[in-house]
Amino acid sequence: MTVDYGASNQQVCRLEVPADPPPPPNAAGPFNPSQQMQDFLADLVPDSMRGKELRRFAASTGAYSAVSWIEYEHVTISRSNSGRNDTIAVIFHNGGCP
Repeated sequence: MTVDYGASNQQVCRLEVPADPPPPPNAAGPFNPSQQMQDFLADLVPDSMRGKELRRFAASTGAYSAVSWIEYEHVTISRSNSGRNDTIAVIFHNGGCP
């Protein structure tokens, strides 16, 4: 996870995680990486922190590249799919963030 802080280094402005984490070592049973990451994000940034969902966007920038966003009252969650290095970013709408 990569975390960017505001100017005062006291509030998180942005965090980025891999869209699909690697399977845990010695995992038994089925492994759904997308669901694992969604569950992780739900714990990290719960609905109460996100606020009301405002809108969704999706864009394709080529045959293998796409970006989607979900904008909430207090955060925006984006997912970029490029075939490799797919990431999910959470951008907080804080007053001290650029």
